Amino acid sequence: MNNTPSPQTFTEYFGLKIEQEKLEFVDIYARRDIPLFLDPYGISAMNTPWAKQCERHIAEYFQILIEAIQNGDRRTVTKLLDALHEVNEIALGFSENEPRGRGIGPQQAKLLQEAFENSDAAKSGDIRDIADCALLIPSINRDKISDITANILKRDLIEFTQQQCRKYKIPMRRVAVDNAFDFELYQFQSFHAELPVIEGRAKILLPITSVRRSPELDKYKYYKNFILEFLKAEHLHAGDSLSHVLKNGRLKIDVRALKNRYPMTADFIHKFSKENPQILEKYKIALKRSAKKPGTKVALHAPPKVLSSSERIRILTDINPGNRDASNYHKLIFNSLIHILGKRVSNPLMEKEINEKRKRIDIVFDNKDKEGFFAQLNEFHGIHCPKIIIECKNYGRELGNPEVDQLAGRLNKRRGLFGMLFCRSIEDKKLLQQRLRDIMHDDKGYILAFDDSELSILLKLKDANKEAEIDDFIAHKFDKLIM
Repeated sequence: MNNTPSPQTFTEYFGLKIEQEKLEFVDIYARRDIPLFLDPYGISAMNTPWAKQCERHIAEYFQILIEAIQNGDRRTVTKLLDALHEVNEIALGFSENEPRGRGIGPQQAKLLQEAFENSDAAKSGDIRDIADCALLIPSINRDKISDITANILKRDLIEFTQQQCRKYKIPMRRVAVDNAFDFELYQFQSFHAELPVIEGRAKILLPITSVRRSPELDKYKYYKNFILEFLKAEHLHAGDSLSHVLKNGRLKIDVRALKNRYPMTADFIHKFSKENPQILEKYKIALKRSAKKPGTKVALHAPPKVLSSSERIRILTDINPGNRDASNYHKLIFNSLIHILGKRVSNPLMEKEINEKRKRIDIVFDNKDKEGFFAQLNEFHGIHCPKIIIECKNYGRELGNPEVDQLAGRLNKRRGLFGMLFCRSIEDKKLLQQRLRDIMHDDKGYILAFDDSELSILLKLKDANKEAEIDDFIAHKFDKLIM
């Protein structure tokens, strides 16, 4: 049974009573990501002046990038690719449902640059648009295309957001916007813009036609439905060793042998597309037609897929410690705790503002536990705990007094006196435990610290439906604190 609380949507947060079908934009979740992909062909399908401007901007960006690669201008290539990161204002990406991974992090940006610079397709100028990029560059897949599109079109999407907010009288505030590509200066710039803000986090809206659960722009779909079909016809016509005669006298191609001879590698796809440009063009035409089909608007409230512990742990290990990936770590902890704690909690909030918006709490839950560990805090230990206060530290170093004191400062008799601190690793567990005991002895509250290995244990217990063992695991850590 999935006990995940139903998330509040953007329109619900701003008090709009309009059904998604009547909106031009995706009704994103207010406080968490939604598992969708931004599809550049979905934007093209709008066929409006704004959409045509977006098409021009995507083409212009790739023209600048490929020219820099051909000229050996590594400085420009680095500037163009190193600025590509997950656009946090756009609420697509890792979520309780199907994850896209963690966006383009610094390590992936480096690998992305190497892939472009080492690509024969890029060096030869055969990459002319975003479809060529998705099909001909190794390691570029549909989630990275979504990220790249969002980065390139950030200013355009802000323009769309402002238009929609004015139309529906949604309030906006002047906020700082990082890494938006300036098509006059040909570089990524930071600037200020009017945007809707939810609990301190700016939001960028997307046209409803621009998102997909499974975009058509996909290497495997091109390979399977266009390249292999073309090669099947070629070998059937030749009647060579890849074909055999059926009892009814018809020829059939051995698809497994066909795939072995023509493996789905970037080099082969590039070579094939160069030799058969009509097939690549046919695929691009099909992409545009698919995006224009009636009924291509995505259903936003499909039944969610709950990630397994192994999937969550894999995502966790892919997140690098440090400020650059702090947002992805925060999201993972938030969604994982919703999953682990289930009906023990309600009203999950991320980045909750307190003290007249001067401070924020990373994660807050309402304590709704009736019989487990959090219920026992009140009943057996006399610890006031209406809220469960949580802080996340994606540090590549040991936690010190400032981090512990920060969480202690969030605890009080009104919110509750119990907190949880999540971090990547704890090298000196004895020292950290003493710091937590100092907080307890000073009557500032009770804090438990969890590292990646302990989060993994809780996830595996949840997968095995061992609810009592989840409570026991947390209770054991609490006993070690107070004893």
